[in-house]
Amino acid sequence: MKNSLAIVFLFLFVIGCEEQSITDLITQESPKTVVMTQDLIAIENHNDGMVRRNLEYNSKDKGKIAVDPNYFNQNNINRGDVIYYKTPKIDNNKYPQLNPPEYNIARVIALPGEEIEIKKGKVYVNDKRLDTFYGKALSWGLEEEEYFKIVNKPGSVQCGESCLKTMKEYFNMRMEKIKVPEGHLFVMGDTWWRSIDSQIYGPLPVATIKGKVLGYAGN
Repeated sequence: MKNSLAIVFLFLFVIGCEEQSITDLITQESPKTVVMTQDLIAIENHNDGMVRRNLEYNSKDKGKIAVDPNYFNQNNINRGDVIYYKTPKIDNNKYPQLNPPEYNIARVIALPGEEIEIKKGKVYVNDKRLDTFYGKALSWGLEEEEYFKIVNKPGSVQCGESCLKTMKEYFNMRMEKIKVPEGHLFVMGDTWWRSIDSQIYGPLPVATIKGKVLGYAGN
């Protein structure tokens, strides 16, 4: 009887210690091509904060981006949505090298009232790991192990000693926990180190959103 109770206790202890996570089974990793209608607008995006290994969302390589300016009039904002918004002002004294565009795109990571932090390159929302393709530090769509396997090989990215140290720190970065205020979102690009987003200017006011990015603008 004692052995049985010990096994049950151990089982419950292990279950309790398992890391809880949040998943997103709806958001697709690759943007789709959208048939344009009179209700949609096509915008140019030349920032690479959302670029992954297939040069996603880059107008130079993929053409214009389809945005629905009325989408959120009838629909809720969900985690994983890519939004088109007016860029908030940034602290030029703290970030003198940055020259953000007037309008930008980024992905919704945390919603109003949620707590978000980054530990060892992974996003946690309300203390639960965000188990999605956009919930971890990536460089051009590559995770840490894959990145360091190909870096400095012929035809691949070249990275010196200082660069390698910086990238190692990036893949294991941390951000202190913050709570997203009501009426705000925490947004990030898919390539964090190339993105001007909530890491820079903090939670984004919902009022700055100009529409939802649907994908590439087709004919």
